[in-house]
Amino acid sequence: MHDHFVLVLAGGRGERFWPWSRPQRPKQLLPLAPGGRTLLAATLERALALAPAAQVLVLTAHDLVNAVRDQCPAGVAVVGEPVGRNTAPAIGAAAAFFMARSSRAAFAVMPSDHLIEDLEGFRTDLSRGFEVAQRDRVLVTFGIRPGHPETNFGYLRRGAPLADRLHRVAEFTEKPALERAREWVAGGEHFWNSGIFVWGAAAILDALEATRPDLASPLRTLGSATDVAAFERGLATVLPPLESISIDYAVLERAPNVVMLEPRFDWDDLGSWSAWARRQPRDGRGNVTFGDAVAVDSDGCIVVGEGGTAAALGLRDTVVVNAGGATLCCPIDRTNQVRRVGEALRARTGATS
Repeated sequence: MHDHFVLVLAGGRGERFWPWSRPQRPKQLLPLAPGGRTLLAATLERALALAPAAQVLVLTAHDLVNAVRDQCPAGVAVVGEPVGRNTAPAIGAAAAFFMARSSRAAFAVMPSDHLIEDLEGFRTDLSRGFEVAQRDRVLVTFGIRPGHPETNFGYLRRGAPLADRLHRVAEFTEKPALERAREWVAGGEHFWNSGIFVWGAAAILDALEATRPDLASPLRTLGSATDVAAFERGLATVLPPLESISIDYAVLERAPNVVMLEPRFDWDDLGSWSAWARRQPRDGRGNVTFGDAVAVDSDGCIVVGEGGTAAALGLRDTVVVNAGGATLCCPIDRTNQVRRVGEALRARTGATS
């Protein structure tokens, strides 16, 4: 494990859980994991199953550094990005940082806001990912076999088989319409793009150099950082001029050496209130209540109260959330549109929500 590193991406804002999630308390800092743990804390537990704390790097927004650091074990490096530039610049920067520590460095990329409960299964599958990435110099992505037709995820279409549960990637696809998602689920060749990756630091930097040298060249200079503080100072200079672009668009859709490993561990993006509620206990009428909340003569509702009481009376299939001095009420089948509320509030006030 001396050349295994982990990058945890913790800069997301998680607007789908408004009003519980806010700019200063995004989704990864909410107690959405079992036992009331935050998703970030659960992610760090998985990271430490793969590498020692000194080889784990957490990248987050500059204004979230203190909140994120409070949840990190000793030794884990937390670095604030001066501006958000999506995943390609973040991953390229981390690759340069890790290469300076080991010329044979390989690293896993892990979003901080997913739910994975099978720690041992995760460790086993990620360890195989490290083995494949280092042996074959390929870029390993983890494709989740879809359990239902989901329109909020990107998909991978698997290509030629290479080994047990290991395939080439034939195609990255955009978020589909519902009918297309149904076809893909029935066909069995499309998998959810989990956003979890393993690759050699040199391999991903070389791939970025081949597709986007305008990004790779400045990011490589971060390899001269002698410590975390120097790396953070370097980011402040290098990152702002770069294009904001995902690693999928910048590299993976164009690189010839991308493979997909189908994991056995459980995975949930927890991308909406309804997705979170699927994992919560329900009362005899199918209601989920959390915190200072009550459901009366209601069926199939999600009721959450934090900092104030939330109550549902005579409702069906409705979300009611009271948190942070704001209230959300919407049909359950529209929870994947909650981020529109934040957009509307910003348009009205010109401020963050």
